[in-house]
Amino acid sequence: MRIVELAENSMMIMKDSEDPPWVSVGQVYRLAQDHDNIISVAKWGSDIVPTSIVYSSDYICTAGRLILFFSESLGSEWHLQDRVSLDLESKYFKPYKQ
Repeated sequence: MRIVELAENSMMIMKDSEDPPWVSVGQVYRLAQDHDNIISVAKWGSDIVPTSIVYSSDYICTAGRLILFFSESLGSEWHLQDRVSLDLESKYFKPYKQ
């Protein structure tokens, strides 16, 4: 997945040609809706540990684009065209703040 639009409190993500054909932003959205989850976005470095993770406060999906909204401003480590992975988290999950 890739970030194709970025604002202070939101990002738009689309499927990338490097993603497996069976993965789609629509599938992530539907699973999040069906299980009442939030969506986390992870940016990976060269290590097996993500360099940055953010947790959505809300999301919408339209025409192959997943738009994520965040309650806090995104940091300067997020950029257009960053390759990211998406995951689902319980709304009751309390992420560790670094």
